[in-house]
Amino acid sequence: MLSSTELVYLAAPFDTPEQRAFNQRVAKLVRSYNYPLFMPEQIRPELAENGALEHWQPAADLVLTGNAAEDLDILYTEACLDAINRANLMIAIYYGEEFDPLTAFEVGYALGRRVNVVAVQNILVPELARCGTLNRLSSPQFCSRIVVAPHDDERFPDRLIPILNRFFTPHKL
Repeated sequence: MLSSTELVYLAAPFDTPEQRAFNQRVAKLVRSYNYPLFMPEQIRPELAENGALEHWQPAADLVLTGNAAEDLDILYTEACLDAINRANLMIAIYYGEEFDPLTAFEVGYALGRRVNVVAVQNILVPELARCGTLNRLSSPQFCSRIVVAPHDDERFPDRLIPILNRFFTPHKL
């Protein structure tokens, strides 16, 4: 179980170097304001090595299979679900027109738990931004806010931080 009950959960695909670089950029920004951040792409190596995280231990009744790869998937899923249960804000990054399947699941689970979700559309190719997508995703029952972020936009922090501040008191040192 994670020790913090107030955190930002960063839901995002991390299949390509460009995605990982943008995710790191968002994570660095969030952490620069001392927001507690849970980033699934960063926990898998620690889980593989230790079977737990610094601030999370699997539930005592969690059933493992004995197969290392399957057990890692089970631990990873449990750690992520526990983090969403404790989050009070999710930043969900998507590329192009829609969320990838895992991010869509994380968003749906968070919304079911009444966690505020801020969707960040990263536009690697500016022509992919479409108003129809933004209008559909910005409906009140889906996401709290949409932020469009071309991957090279230096003003992106100026648009994201005020939204984070709606949910947290900043603790910038």
